[in-house]
Amino acid sequence: MGANAYWLMDKQDQGTVDMFFDRCNDFGLKVIRLWAFNRRMPYAWGKYDETEFQGLDYIVDSAGRHNIRLILALGNTWSAYRSPQDYMQMAGVDPTGKDLLDFYGSAEVRNFYRDHISAILWRTNTFNGRRYRDDAAIMMWDALNEPRCPGCVDAESQATQHAFLDEMTAHVKANTPHQMVALGTEGYFLNSYEGWNPGAGARCEGEDWAALMNMKSVDVSVVHAYERQMESVPPKWGKCDFACFCNYLIQYLSAHQRIAADSGKPLILEEYGLILPQYTMEQRVILFRLVADNLELMKRSGGPMAGAMFWNAAIGTVWDDGYNVYLDGPVEKPTPTAAPTSAPGTSAPAPTTRTSTSGPESSRAPIVANTETLTDFLRGPQRAACAEEAARWWLPIWTAGWAQTVDMEAYTERCTDMTVLKVFKDSKDVIYAS
Repeated sequence: MGANAYWLMDKQDQGTVDMFFDRCNDFGLKVIRLWAFNRRMPYAWGKYDETEFQGLDYIVDSAGRHNIRLILALGNTWSAYRSPQDYMQMAGVDPTGKDLLDFYGSAEVRNFYRDHISAILWRTNTFNGRRYRDDAAIMMWDALNEPRCPGCVDAESQATQHAFLDEMTAHVKANTPHQMVALGTEGYFLNSYEGWNPGAGARCEGEDWAALMNMKSVDVSVVHAYERQMESVPPKWGKCDFACFCNYLIQYLSAHQRIAADSGKPLILEEYGLILPQYTMEQRVILFRLVADNLELMKRSGGPMAGAMFWNAAIGTVWDDGYNVYLDGPVEKPTPTAAPTSAPGTSAPAPTTRTSTSGPESSRAPIVANTETLTDFLRGPQRAACAEEAARWWLPIWTAGWAQTVDMEAYTERCTDMTVLKVFKDSKDVIYAS
């Protein structure tokens, strides 16, 4: 079991980092994923803010001391912290009028990004003296987070994207022979298995998962699965509700598990979660219990899925994008207290009721959802045109009656008195049993 905690990169408070890893150990969260880039990491070709780099140094060192393993993502296709446009500018390429396909295809960007990878991997930690490439605390590197190329469904565009990703994963592998390499893929299918996609437009993200995970330098296959990925489905083009998403998720994971098993590479559900307040805390508990059950099944059966990591583990009042699970929150769900008896002839006070759990605790940070959309640079128009065409013929497999395998009534009853933290506690002993 594990979690994402991208916000750690913003914390120069070492006590908070240590406290966070302590809480991770409490709940059996043995692998934590975060960024190995920041707002000024880099700020120019070969130049990195030393204060930010020392912050990452401490995270890596603290993780090792807490027996936590890390997955570090080396770059991002989204604008948070450092974007492809930033990399293009630092590589001397003006991104004006260009898009993500130009990023993948630029020789200057490739040279820059290889140097960026090398700068991170060969960094000597200022706290323990070990190079990152030699530090056992770092379990795996994501060469790029969510390497989409929207609208890139033709052979030439796919070849351009794949050449970039193949080159970067090979570069990571050559420099970190004792650490694993992955791509932070979401799991979309293109040209095969498309009936398992979450919608007609999923093929248009330009991520041919089956091909990417079979790249020679990729050691581990990765999936990110969220309710926000769901699109309307035929024949009535209705929106997929929570029960629909739960059934879809199990089928989506099963398809990836079968492909991973055939390839001989382990699978990690590297991101999943449920956003508040669009969904309720009760629904979030059901989802986390469902994923934990699937992971426990993999443990019992020797299946290919080796881990599941939610977005986003937090403590204190860190910024909340609606997905935060607070590891310093209550493990047990509050229960109603019995109303006190009243003396004869007096009115009884109103009974105490259970506090709503549809939102975060009142002392926590306000929810500010990530609203980034597909801009022209991210090839939004090309993606839209592709999706419109795909909707003419796409048919999902996972909506069939035989694929509705999740007993939502039973899960609702089972999770009535649970919290997400209780799910972790209950699953910890099962998953880590020898």
